Amino acid sequence: MKLSKSLVFNIALALLAASLIAAFSQEDFLKHLELSSLDLFFRLRGATSFSPNIVIVEISDSDISQVGRWPWMRSWHAAITKALSDLGAKAVYFDILFPEASSEEDDALFEEAIKVTDKVYLPFAFQLPSLDIHQAILPLPRFYKYLKGTGAINIYPDRDGILRRIPITFLGRDNVYHHSALKLAMDYLGVEPKMIKPDYVLLADHNLHFKIPTSGDGQMLVNWAGKWQDTFKYYSFLEVLNAYKDFLDKKKPSINIDDFKNSICLVGITAIGLYDIKPVSIQPEYPGMGVLATALSNILNKNFMREAPAWANLLTLYILALLPSLLIFGERPLREAIFVLLTGISYFILNFLLFENGHRIDLFTPLLSLVVSYSAVSIYNFVRISIERQSFFKMSVTDGLTGLYNIRYFKMLLDTEILLASADPNKKFVIVMSDVDHFKRFNDTYGHQVGDLVLKSVATVLKNSVRALDVVARYGGEEMIVLLRGSSLRDGVNVAEKIRKNIESCLVKDQNNNYNVTVSLGVSISQRGDTVDTVIKRTDDGLYKAKEAGRNRVSTVEAG
Repeated sequence: MKLSKSLVFNIALALLAASLIAAFSQEDFLKHLELSSLDLFFRLRGATSFSPNIVIVEISDSDISQVGRWPWMRSWHAAITKALSDLGAKAVYFDILFPEASSEEDDALFEEAIKVTDKVYLPFAFQLPSLDIHQAILPLPRFYKYLKGTGAINIYPDRDGILRRIPITFLGRDNVYHHSALKLAMDYLGVEPKMIKPDYVLLADHNLHFKIPTSGDGQMLVNWAGKWQDTFKYYSFLEVLNAYKDFLDKKKPSINIDDFKNSICLVGITAIGLYDIKPVSIQPEYPGMGVLATALSNILNKNFMREAPAWANLLTLYILALLPSLLIFGERPLREAIFVLLTGISYFILNFLLFENGHRIDLFTPLLSLVVSYSAVSIYNFVRISIERQSFFKMSVTDGLTGLYNIRYFKMLLDTEILLASADPNKKFVIVMSDVDHFKRFNDTYGHQVGDLVLKSVATVLKNSVRALDVVARYGGEEMIVLLRGSSLRDGVNVAEKIRKNIESCLVKDQNNNYNVTVSLGVSISQRGDTVDTVIKRTDDGLYKAKEAGRNRVSTVEAG
């Protein structure tokens, strides 16, 4: 099947547009817009389910005002550890670093609580860029040795400063370290990492196995459950301690203590000015503890956002870019523009539906490739059609042999000139008609090729002898006609004489011979009440008069 030239150009332009978008897709500007489209989808989707087994115990401004300035004595952490353990928590995680010693009494109390409950998790922090555990900020050894588990607390924002991903594994020189969210989830579910690949982490035990999707650098895209205030169960630090006291005193607690049974309790600071604030996809201010809670919830619920591989994003970009090249040919611009608009809207809706089902594929760059491809293809087809129409128009109004206007188009212009002259008597015009003398001899003696050469030469001299605003046309056969705008009869006669002399002095040459050519010319000026036929008839009468007088001359039947 042979492709049309316009289709080939369309496809070439579409591929070029797609390639340019693909080449610049990792530049900061385009990457930022792509990431912004991801944020938009999270906000459009709204809140989703989150794990009910996660309880957040926050150290709020109210707690700080009652207990005192931060940092607190570690006896308070010992107290909350015992309270949460006795209330049935399965794991107690402090979103707080404990690298330095406090008073011996306080540290001993916290150490004993960690040892007795055997449920406490404390984080550590790598001092980037190193992933050497010996250089990391670790909990005090006296706490560390009794911990149920530990994990890294590091999280990294994207290049625009917004946090969207969390590194769940860290590949050190001699070991693999887990993020706190992954460590808590693995212990809670009773699974171990069986395989760690750049694009997934496989967790499994005898009865359960699943993959956590990650990007090429081992980071998991956080599937935000909703805004901080709309997700998870929250209790203040002192609220929990008071409820525990009521529980011990056999009183009805002010909160539902059943929430703590078999739960993962995350203890952290939310007091203004003290806690770690992160700008995230759904909220400009989000606690770092909330990021960990959301990532933990994603793993517990196996509610992941799976990102399309690079090849799928690239394929989508090229497919959307190619659509205009196959369907846009400039014949129905409005319909074609509506088609592209509907295509973009359809892709947006499809992309969002995939997003709602946990699959994320690029949105902005494919849509940009669609728009750029459509613009390039539309411009090309507009230019192509304009040139074709101009060519068709030229073919329809010009004589194929001489390149002059044909008589049909000349009469249209002449009719317009007559209307202008009738509206303004001062707008006169002159018609000059020429006839090649003894033209039949050229055809009969030298052949039609020489005859055609003579006509072409005469036409060229005619066009070069008049102004750009004048109109020259082939009347028929060897006759040619000229419209001289805004001229008097005297001017017309002078121009006709100039034409005659120029033709007489012009030698027509072919490969073998030189030919002398002369013409006879008739001249007439517009008059009130003229029609196309009447003014041409007077001009033709002048031409007949020139021929009768011996040819190679200018004549008119009108008085100057």
